[in-house]
Amino acid sequence: MSISTGDKVSWNSSGGTARGIVRQIVRDGNVPDIPVKVTGSKEEPAARIEIVDDEGKPTGEMVGHKLSTLSKSQDEVEKAEYDGKEVELNKPFRLPSGSSKKFGVYVKDGDKTKKVTFGSPDMEIRRDDPDARRNFRARHNCDTATDKTSARYWACRFWQEDVTVSEMTKTDIEGKVLKTDEEQRMVWGWASVVTEKGEPVVDRQGDVIEPETLVKAVNKFMEFVRVGKQMHDGDQIGVVVHSMPITKEIGDSLGIQSDREGWIVAFKVYDDGVWSKVKSGELAAFSIGGRAVKEDYNG
Repeated sequence: MSISTGDKVSWNSSGGTARGIVRQIVRDGNVPDIPVKVTGSKEEPAARIEIVDDEGKPTGEMVGHKLSTLSKSQDEVEKAEYDGKEVELNKPFRLPSGSSKKFGVYVKDGDKTKKVTFGSPDMEIRRDDPDARRNFRARHNCDTATDKTSARYWACRFWQEDVTVSEMTKTDIEGKVLKTDEEQRMVWGWASVVTEKGEPVVDRQGDVIEPETLVKAVNKFMEFVRVGKQMHDGDQIGVVVHSMPITKEIGDSLGIQSDREGWIVAFKVYDDGVWSKVKSGELAAFSIGGRAVKEDYNG
């Protein structure tokens, strides 16, 4: 789900949920005029948010958070029924390998819900190249693309400057702290989500992780590492205590029903400063790291 200026958002804070309105998105430096330093980059944008009270009225108090830690408020998320299942509207997703198109999205077409597919699976989206972006948008007359039920509209959205493909397609629950145990200093959540309702989930680098590949990586991490650091840097600040990779095969074997495949973790925080940031909501998400070598494969 993409987040834009003016959107109503929520985030985890001290075991509860805080809410606010996005006033500014920062991709090239520090978020201005907030109590705690938060830096936004091209790869990891941040937002300057005005907190709202219980009635939804702006308070004038500003905070900063990474976009990856935010959710659109429920009244901002539209859902509908398609082929007997509940789907989220206007949120693009990557289609399975072998599909005739690269992405899909559910939209409202009058009273009906429509699935729009778009994008060549053999075409790379070079939206960070100003010339490529300008040429694509000119060829497709993107300035006049306003019909959400058309493939042209969504292709043009992917070639605009203000939002990345990964922001538009990533799952909203991945990495978020979903449960906090203050007594034991434990946080629980999905460290990674690789499929959602059978659809592959694209990560922030534009890649898709196969469930079997994730399980192998999780097994190695738990056997040899288990260490957690703050923002992947510095000394150890905690440890993964519980770990459960969930794939369809594992879930079916154990009688676990889930719309997601991924990795559930419980992380114990040792560091006092980091735990304070968890309670305040400044640190409200997991982030897994890793290295890979990309190779072209012609099968």
